[in-house]
Amino acid sequence: MIWTLLWLQQIFAVGDAGALSKRQVRLYKQFWIDHAKKGDILLWLGDNLYPSGHRGRPRDKRRWERLVSVSQAFPGQVIAIPGNHDWKAGIHGLLRQEKDLLHLPRVGSLAPETLSIGRWHFFFIDSELYIQSQGRDFPWKRMDSLLQSFHPKDTIIIVLHHPPKTVGAHGGYFPLSAHLFPLRILSPYLYLPLPGLGTLLVFLRKAYPHPSDQHHPAYADLAQNLLKRALSLPQPVLFLSGHEHNLQIHRLQENKYAIVSGSGCKTEPLARRKALWGKAVVGLWKITPTAMEAYNLRHSDMPIWKYGESVVP
Repeated sequence: MIWTLLWLQQIFAVGDAGALSKRQVRLYKQFWIDHAKKGDILLWLGDNLYPSGHRGRPRDKRRWERLVSVSQAFPGQVIAIPGNHDWKAGIHGLLRQEKDLLHLPRVGSLAPETLSIGRWHFFFIDSELYIQSQGRDFPWKRMDSLLQSFHPKDTIIIVLHHPPKTVGAHGGYFPLSAHLFPLRILSPYLYLPLPGLGTLLVFLRKAYPHPSDQHHPAYADLAQNLLKRALSLPQPVLFLSGHEHNLQIHRLQENKYAIVSGSGCKTEPLARRKALWGKAVVGLWKITPTAMEAYNLRHSDMPIWKYGESVVP
C-alpha cells in the first residue's frame, strides 16, 4: 500500500510567489485542477510575501490573501518555509503567516524539521535564520545522525529557501542588462541607462557580498556543509529551493540534484549553460517518483522541460 501511495505522490515546488497578480492566482488554481490531486504536497519555498513580510499593512494583507487563496485551492497538503523577505517583518510577521499556513521548521527554530512520507524523507531548514545567526548552534550532529538512519533506497529531500547551487544573480551571474540598467533592481520598469553606475554596483556586490548572495560567508558555509553531506550519502538526494527568480536544475551526482524554483510570480535572468537546464519564466516544478518536470504557468498543459531519471530507485 505504501508503494502505491508513493507512486501516486507528487510534489509541487513554488518559490518567491509573494506578489501574485490576480491573473496568476487564477492560473495557479487552474493548474491544481489540471495536475494536482489529494495526497500531493505543495511547498512554498520562501519569500511568500513581498517586499517586507507580513507587517499587517493593507498591501501585505491583500498579497497574503492571494497566496492563501491559492493554497486553499490545492487538494493536498501545503507547507511553507520562510525566506529572507518573509523575515523582514521579524518573528511577529512570520507568526501572522503561520496562522494561515503550516510552516516548517516552526517559526524561529534553527533546527531542521523532518517529515517522512513513505520512503521520502524531508528536511526543512530555515536558511535565512541560519545566515542571520551565522550558523551558530545549528545541530549538524543531530542532522547527520538522522541522515545516516535511513535505508539506502530511501530518498532525502532537503527544502530550504537559499539554493546550495545556483547560476542566477545570487550566485554571481549578472547579464549585460544589469550593467546597463541598474535601477531595474528597484523596479523592472526603470529602463534608465546608467552603464558606468551599473558596472560599479556589480563590482561592489561581488566584492562585498550581501547575506542573500552565495559568496557571503554564512551562506557559503551552509551551502558547502549541505553539499558535502549530500554527496557522501548513498541515498538519492534532492534539494528544493527558491530565492532566484527562475527555474534551474543541477545534476550534482548520480541520483543527486539541486532544483531552483523561485519564479512563482516574477523572473530574472540566469546563466543557462552552467546548469543542466534553466529558464527565466514564471512557473514551478513538479516532482514525482519517476520524473522532474518544469512548467510555464502561462502554458501549463505540457511541461517545458522533463527529466525522466527516477529520483526514487
